Amino acid sequence: MDIGQGYRWNVPVVTYGYDPSFLEYFGSNGVSAVDAAIQILNDLPAASSITLTNYLPFTLRMNYRAQAQGLVDLKSAALGLMIEQMGLTMPGRFVFCLRSFTNTADYTVISRNFDPESLAASSYINTLLYGYYVLYNPYYNIAYASPFVADPEQRAGGFSAIADYLSLAQVGRFYTGLTFDDVGGLRYLLSTNNVALENLLPGVTGSGTNASNYVMTALRPGVDKITFVRLSSDPLLGQFVPTTNQYVDSYITNNIVQHQTLQRVITKPDILFTGHYSGIQDWSRSGTGNWVNMGAPSNAGPGVIQPPIEINFNRLGSSMANMSASYPDTNPDPVFDLWGSFDGTTNPPVVYPATSTATNSTEFHLWLLPPNLYAYTSSGQGYYWNLQGQPNDLFQLQTSTNLSDWVNVTSITNLGGTFTYLDFIYSSTPQRYFRTIPQ
Repeated sequence: MDIGQGYRWNVPVVTYGYDPSFLEYFGSNGVSAVDAAIQILNDLPAASSITLTNYLPFTLRMNYRAQAQGLVDLKSAALGLMIEQMGLTMPGRFVFCLRSFTNTADYTVISRNFDPESLAASSYINTLLYGYYVLYNPYYNIAYASPFVADPEQRAGGFSAIADYLSLAQVGRFYTGLTFDDVGGLRYLLSTNNVALENLLPGVTGSGTNASNYVMTALRPGVDKITFVRLSSDPLLGQFVPTTNQYVDSYITNNIVQHQTLQRVITKPDILFTGHYSGIQDWSRSGTGNWVNMGAPSNAGPGVIQPPIEINFNRLGSSMANMSASYPDTNPDPVFDLWGSFDGTTNPPVVYPATSTATNSTEFHLWLLPPNLYAYTSSGQGYYWNLQGQPNDLFQLQTSTNLSDWVNVTSITNLGGTFTYLDFIYSSTPQRYFRTIPQ
């Protein structure tokens, strides 16, 4: 988005909660990890009080023990996904954008990254200068400007903004806090000097003297500060406890700032964290289809972020892949990372799923995929079944071309959670059958 086209929340309180699938898979440690990520956002002062020099340009750290275990930090992932749901996307990806592309020698470039002080288009992110080169994929007829840190000696510190989290491999990495660039982006969006035409959220009504007389659509300044509040749930009823939030809304009419008292009855979380199996991605989230573009039809924004939002952390578990044209691959490769919680201390990482002596079922997922890695989600076929047994029981994954002669592919330990096997199907691949049997 260009300056003036951003999307943001226009309520001071946004709620969140956990679905049973999240609680089952991640347990209390997972809740603590996501709560800690949200606390980082809640600790931000009001936009009008933010001093950017109080924030570091680089807060990314490495836990080598977690890296060796192939762990992705749940807290850092939650923070990256929450930043996205506050209106920031990847500055590294969009610091340079191609326009009018004809070929690799004929195109124009614009920037969608902005200096947080001057708001001018900028090639700097967290004090580092970026350059780009053009990548063109003729198979998909796609071209884009691939960014890189201009100084070779500083490239290890590139793409450090938490808003860039979703674009990087994050095994063993964790964040200690928000970066200069992240805070600058949030300060701009929430600033009371950033005035935009906005609707109220669905379900917001007048309150008190404004009960029957309130303004729905108006020019509004930023709310200055957003606080995330966890919505309580009733374990007996299996539902969230409704709450009512009253607040004072500011809007502008005839160049005069006006105020009105509003209320919002909240029956379910604005942002719901889940832990469903979601194929072969580490995470997924709801799209922006319900966000409201107030600049339509001529502009891409500005707009209002609206609930409901779902952020799903895939039930990552052990995984293997056959990526060979000859079959079976005698040494299938692990392909997935695992969720964990870790920091800069010497404490051992917490590894998910949450362990339980009652665990007696592992979901086995079989994916048949074309050899083109980019076609995972568009062309793959997935199948799954449950492996029932005692905790730590062993199962053998086997394959056959004739249902008589079976070959062992790999062993599976019943740890609960999931086990995923990716099988890349080449044109020369014969028909195959698969089964899992107790060992």
